[in-house]
Amino acid sequence: MAPFIVQWEIPATSRDQVITQLVSTAAAHGRVHAIEPVVQEVIAREQAGSTGFGQGFAIPHGKSDAVQEPTVLFARLASPVDWQALDGQPVQFVFLILVPNTGSQEHLHMLAILARKLMHPEFVQDIRQATSPEALEAILHRELIQ
Repeated sequence: MAPFIVQWEIPATSRDQVITQLVSTAAAHGRVHAIEPVVQEVIAREQAGSTGFGQGFAIPHGKSDAVQEPTVLFARLASPVDWQALDGQPVQFVFLILVPNTGSQEHLHMLAILARKLMHPEFVQDIRQATSPEALEAILHRELIQ
């Protein structure tokens, strides 16, 4: 699994704002060299079908030549946003997976790992109950970095 970048209490009010803020964060960390094409890729993927996983979680993802290295960003939103999730519920927790457009299917592997983990109530509860970005990073590292 790629390294995590954790964002805490993002004040976004829409799915597209969340995506833009997270891609901008990836750029600030040197993982993305052009924000707009990456945002467009992720939003295009969302338009093909929502990545709102359910239980308040979404796992948007995208491949782009503008992505320097595989990256997973996690955001806890200040307020839930409508993500057109499968269960109809708003989203408050977002895992954004970004990978270079190399033909690799690495993002699908990362997506599968996250989706399996989100099926475990203990993992979901740990994320919901985290009280700081550091606590959340520790949970993600313990549960997902293999």
